[in-house]
Order: sequence, then structure tokens, then C-alpha cells
Amino acid sequence: MERSSEVILRNQSKLPPGGILLLNPPRDNLYSRLTAAGHPVKCFTQHHGDFRWLEASGADVQFGVVPAAEQISAVTILHLPREKDLLAMLSHALASAMPAQSCLWLVGDNKAGIKSAPRHLEPFYGQVVKLDSARHCGLYEARQPRPGKPWVLSDYLSRWAAHYAGKDVKVLSLPGVFAHGRLDPGSRLLLKVLEGLEPSGKILDFACGSGVLACALLAADSHAELTLLDVSSLALESSRQTLILNQQQAMLLPSDGLSEVDARFDWIISNPPFHRGIHNDLDIAADFFTRAGTFLTGKGRIVIVCNRHLPYKKWLQDHFKQVEELAVDEQFRVIMAASAQNR
Repeated sequence: MERSSEVILRNQSKLPPGGILLLNPPRDNLYSRLTAAGHPVKCFTQHHGDFRWLEASGADVQFGVVPAAEQISAVTILHLPREKDLLAMLSHALASAMPAQSCLWLVGDNKAGIKSAPRHLEPFYGQVVKLDSARHCGLYEARQPRPGKPWVLSDYLSRWAAHYAGKDVKVLSLPGVFAHGRLDPGSRLLLKVLEGLEPSGKILDFACGSGVLACALLAADSHAELTLLDVSSLALESSRQTLILNQQQAMLLPSDGLSEVDARFDWIISNPPFHRGIHNDLDIAADFFTRAGTFLTGKGRIVIVCNRHLPYKKWLQDHFKQVEELAVDEQFRVIMAASAQNR
């Protein structure tokens, strides 16, 4: 069990009567332990892999951007997100939706920054108190939602631009999305390479984030068939908003890795993630490379950008017969692979 969940359980006696909403809970038995203790519990998560895991565990769970007002319970237990701007957005959304007598519990690891979290709660709640400190974690309670401007999604969208094949691409992103509010240097290098490759046909943007890669390709070739995949509801909503802004159409697919994919593609492009929360997680990329070949057409290719220190070229060589480094700079490399061994 996660240490943060242990802190919740040791403070069960302080829970107010009524229902509990677990917001972005970890994959452990916190839900079942609270349910067994007689609490009515629902879950809401922004991570599709966690959604599937909780669903399979029998939890009452929904996947989305933020909980609707009717989903807010007597107490909402939020597990601290990595990004402080995401914490502010969620704090505002919950304060706008929760009944006056409800409260928010915020729990997180010291290494994740829980000690500084109250300053992100105080703009939205009149009372913020520390309930516990244990297991290298902290637990805070926020009450008395402050009156103020209601939460609106568009207030948290950051707008920026990218350039590709002589086209201007407008981009929108939400807090919690990779490289929120900017074009990261890895994706910039990847776009430069893709401009020369001119991908067409059916294309999968794996870990799409804000949708900048897919929308750039659509700007150059409106006939391309793009599927934008991400595990994050925040990324998928950002991509949806970016598509609308550019008057483009594509399929949005929530998926943990390639688990929800059932089609083949001529191209798979990606700036694959290697973090989950505050921890490095290379298993995401390793599983992606292992399975990607089964989702490519006969002449299909995969093109990725990655940090230079990551062993992705070697990993791709384990699964593809043709692997070529197309570009490299001080920080990143772009690699193309074809002729999958496991098709």
C-alpha cells in the first residue's frame, strides 16, 4: 500500500460522515479498505490506466478532467499531483463545486512537495489545517470554500504556437500536460525531422500530450488519418481543444500504453514519456517498443525522439530489423525503426 494511503487509513476517525470521493487514488487497496469500514466511496481519476485497474477491482470509478458537482461527496481525498499548477486548478474546481459543509483532504509525500501545498489551497479555502504527518507524508484538510470566480476550464488553458512545413499551428494545453504552455526542445527536433519525412496515411501519435505533433502533421496534410493516444484525460482534453482551435479532426484514444489500440498504422510518432509522478518509469517506453510492431502495417515506421542518455536505440534494435538515427543534438536524438520482428 502507498504510504499516502496508510496516512489516510490511520486518520479514518477524523473523516466526516457521508460519502468519500477519492481523486486520483493510487493502485492499492485504499478503496476496498474504506468501503469495508462502511464508508460510501467513489473514485475519479485522470489516468486511464488507473481507471481500468480500479474498474477491474470493483470500484465505482469515472475517468475525466475534473469531477462534476454531483460527484463531490462530503469529503474529497486528493492525492497530491506532481505539478503545482495542476494542484491549483483542481483546488479551484473542487472549491467551486463542493457544498459549503464539505471538505477537501490533500495527502502526499514529502518528496512530492506536500509541505508547500497549503499555499495552493489557501486562495480557494478559508480554513486549511494540518491533520497529520507520518510515513514521510503530510495530510491537510481544507474547508470553507471562498466565494469568487467560478472554475472554468478555459481559464486554465495556455495558448502557444508551433511552426511546421510553412504552417502556423496553434496549441492549447492544460496544467499537468507535458511541456505545458511551450514547445519542448525534443518535440521541436522531432518536428524538424518529420517535415523531411512527410508522414501520410494512418498515423498514431503515441503520448500525444497537447496534440502539437498530430496537429502539425494535419496542417501539412489534411487527408492524413490521425489517432491521438494518451493515458491522461488532461492531455486528451488539451488535444481536443487544439484540434478545435485549428479546425481539424482526428480520433482521440484514452489508453495506458497500447492496451486500447486495435488498428494498424503506417506511422507511429512519439515523444514517449519516462516519468510517472515524481519517479522515472522506463517501463512505459520498453512496453511500447515491444508491442509497437504489431500495430504497424507492412511498410510501417515508428519515429521517436528521446533524451540522448536513454537506451532506446538498443531497445528498438531488439524488436526491429531496421533502426536508424535521423538527428541528434546536445540533448536529444530522433530514431526511426521499421521491419518489426514481431509482426
